[in-house]
Amino acid sequence: MSKGMRAVLVATITMMLCIAMIAAGTYALFTDTVDVKNHLQAGDLSITLKRTELVKTTLNASGYLVEDTVQSATDAAVDFTDSTTENVFGIVADEKIVPGSKFVAKMQLENESDVAFGYWIEIVCKDKTKGEDLAKQVKITVTTGSDNADFIGNGLIVKGANNDYLGELAVGAKTVFTVTLEFLDSALASNNIEENNLAQGEEVDFDLVVHAVQATTAPTP
Repeated sequence: MSKGMRAVLVATITMMLCIAMIAAGTYALFTDTVDVKNHLQAGDLSITLKRTELVKTTLNASGYLVEDTVQSATDAAVDFTDSTTENVFGIVADEKIVPGSKFVAKMQLENESDVAFGYWIEIVCKDKTKGEDLAKQVKITVTTGSDNADFIGNGLIVKGANNDYLGELAVGAKTVFTVTLEFLDSALASNNIEENNLAQGEEVDFDLVVHAVQATTAPTP
């Protein structure tokens, strides 16, 4: 075999070995697969709001103002968490309020969710023009250790001193606050309210709203 032929043969064999090594390097790597099954479920923020006590100063059948403490547990205790036609102050259909009428409802707020939350309370007048004169003379007070009061027509937001949450509730915790509604007698009230006669026959609608927002950091002791 000539030297030229041997050179060609060596070159050919060398090329084939290189190709074989490349092929071996491509397919000989170890492989494996791990499939991790993940399950995520979002937590739930859920609050309950219940009335636990009720005291009413309202008209009796003879037209006189009398105080009545609702003694029956079934009448006083009402769950307002879900939609209900029940009035927070126990005012029934066709029941009228007059100067001197007063309603005091004790409310219980409870955290039945998976997370802690901060909360605040708001009174929202739904239509200030519908019963404007009545709204100017009906005072609403939210007591949470201190009194926060204003007239229905002005609305009311009850937060903390730093304009933040009124308070925070951990999971399973409860708190109470009192909401008082009074139709002030203009002849006796220190406020410069309108003449009571202007409010005769008027109606006003308002909402009691409890706002709750998830709290992520525990309050400093």
